[in-house]
Amino acid sequence: MAKVRSAKQLTFIYFSIVAFVIILIHGTVLDSTLESIEKLSIQNRLLLQKESIVEKSKLSDKARSFKIDEFTTGYIDRVTLPGLVDENIFLPVDEAVEIQQKNSLGTEFFIMKLAVSGQQESFIYVVHNDPAFELGEEEIMWTQSSQSLTSLVLLLIALLVVMRISERLTAPLSVFAKQIASRSPDDTSDIELPSGIATKELLQLVDSYNKNQQQKNALIERERAFNRMASHELRTPLMVMKGATNLLSYSNEPEFIKKQQIRLQSATNEMNDFIDALLSLTKSEQDLALSQRLLNKDEIMAIVDTHSALLNAKPVVVNIEIKQKLVLSMPEVAFKLLLGNLLKNAFHCTAIGEVNIVVDDQSVSVIDTGCGLYNKQRGDEGHGLGLLITRDICRKYNWQFELKNIDAGGCCATIFT
Repeated sequence: MAKVRSAKQLTFIYFSIVAFVIILIHGTVLDSTLESIEKLSIQNRLLLQKESIVEKSKLSDKARSFKIDEFTTGYIDRVTLPGLVDENIFLPVDEAVEIQQKNSLGTEFFIMKLAVSGQQESFIYVVHNDPAFELGEEEIMWTQSSQSLTSLVLLLIALLVVMRISERLTAPLSVFAKQIASRSPDDTSDIELPSGIATKELLQLVDSYNKNQQQKNALIERERAFNRMASHELRTPLMVMKGATNLLSYSNEPEFIKKQQIRLQSATNEMNDFIDALLSLTKSEQDLALSQRLLNKDEIMAIVDTHSALLNAKPVVVNIEIKQKLVLSMPEVAFKLLLGNLLKNAFHCTAIGEVNIVVDDQSVSVIDTGCGLYNKQRGDEGHGLGLLITRDICRKYNWQFELKNIDAGGCCATIFT
């Protein structure tokens, strides 16, 4: 694994790079500025003296060079220039050119080509070598070096300040990381905001972590609820299968055997549907082949018949009313378990009266005249995994589930889009 640097180390590296670039740019700009100022100063001085230089060249008679001042010499043509000037160097008119002397590192002079007006165009080559400029450059560079040293000290101070700020900003993150590392795997409680500077990013991080913990808590509680109550939901078909198997050993009558086989087949189908519905909840939407279909009365009647044994000859009438056509987008197995759980809830809590199944274009309601929500324990605790699965199926297929009490007696369970 590649070595990961700390925030303090990265701050030092990035700050050093930025400081180096700033110093480099500053030095380059300063050197370029000094060169430009020196060149423009000499160029403007010689241009202002152009007329007097031309007059002096005329007075020099046939001399190939003439003295203009202590540091300036004029030459009639390029051939007469001293060997210090490379003949391949291009010399523009009325523009000073800085020349580095051969074999003399750091010593420079300027040469300027002046046009002389007349019947025949001619040129005067002016060579200027003023040591004052070299000395001035040295003084400026020395002064600038002192300023650069001061700037470097200030940068070091700024670095210390930035490092301190970085340390204070990242300290809560380090505390947060240590708190997470020291927590046991079973600890899913929220974590408190670390002391120190509370930044927006830190608040978002802690909030996201706590939300993740809450989701994990919900999943754990859901698994615990599944484990607690799965036996209650699966016990009935298992007891039916066990009872039917035992009864088969007491009689060889074909009609009796056929009856027990039907009971076994029914219990097996119930368990199979229950397991299929559970498995469908774990699949992603892409893995589910969903097709729209109309809910019809025969499908509802088949689900009612599956759970009619729960009525146990009680004086309860089941009515089915389809007000409008409802289009379903969920597997038949899932809807069978979904509606079946609502019917089991209603059949279990209704001793006498009616259970009405009402369908419209957006919902399915199961309305009973039983004991109601507050006279007998119902819901998740009373009917185990059933209503938990109901809510999960609704969530999976973007439906809503509502269970409410009826003041006149009974309750109404509704699934709706």
